[in-house]
Amino acid sequence: MQTKLRSDAWEAALTAETRQELYRLTKPRAEGEPEDRPWLRDFDRDVLPYLSLQGIVAPGRSSWYRFLGRMREEEAAKTIISVETSKRIAQGIQASGIDPQLAADVMTALSVDEAAKPYEQRNEKVMQIFASAAAMFASAAQRDRELALKADKGRRDEEALKLAREKFEFDAAKQAMAKAAEIKKISADDTLAADEKIAKVRAALFGVDVSAAKNAKEI
Repeated sequence: MQTKLRSDAWEAALTAETRQELYRLTKPRAEGEPEDRPWLRDFDRDVLPYLSLQGIVAPGRSSWYRFLGRMREEEAAKTIISVETSKRIAQGIQASGIDPQLAADVMTALSVDEAAKPYEQRNEKVMQIFASAAAMFASAAQRDRELALKADKGRRDEEALKLAREKFEFDAAKQAMAKAAEIKKISADDTLAADEKIAKVRAALFGVDVSAAKNAKEI
């Protein structure tokens, strides 16, 4: 639970910017920061001389550590709020039906923007959430592309099958017209059984004597 700032607290007289800057200086130097950047580690050795140089009335030791405790609580609260906000942004984009690749690009841009912030303003957890969301949407976009390719292949296969069937039917009709007289003769031959007539019509249409092939196989 975040501690409420009392009006008589030492830092109450400081601006929000000054409080943030003092708290930032209690952390180790970040990569890229000047080597001579103050690092307020020890109260007597670092904090008191620095405050004196800045013209800030120094607090007592206990007031200083209470200040640091409140700043840590504030930082934790900001992180929680930022993380929840980031999650809601990702969930909102997912629920909106926006193209996953566009969502991935947006999340990547947000992650890069967060990473580009000065160290004291950057939120590593938020940056990671945006990066994770970008990876999630990129994966969804890839999955959509794969499904679309499969669907397209299915359509192509279906069209090819349809064309083959239509060609077969056309060829069969064309052959039937060409062999009409022969088929009529076979149909009128009373010496043939029904299955023999069918076999001979097939042979006439498709060049395969089914009965002959069957007899050869039995032999």
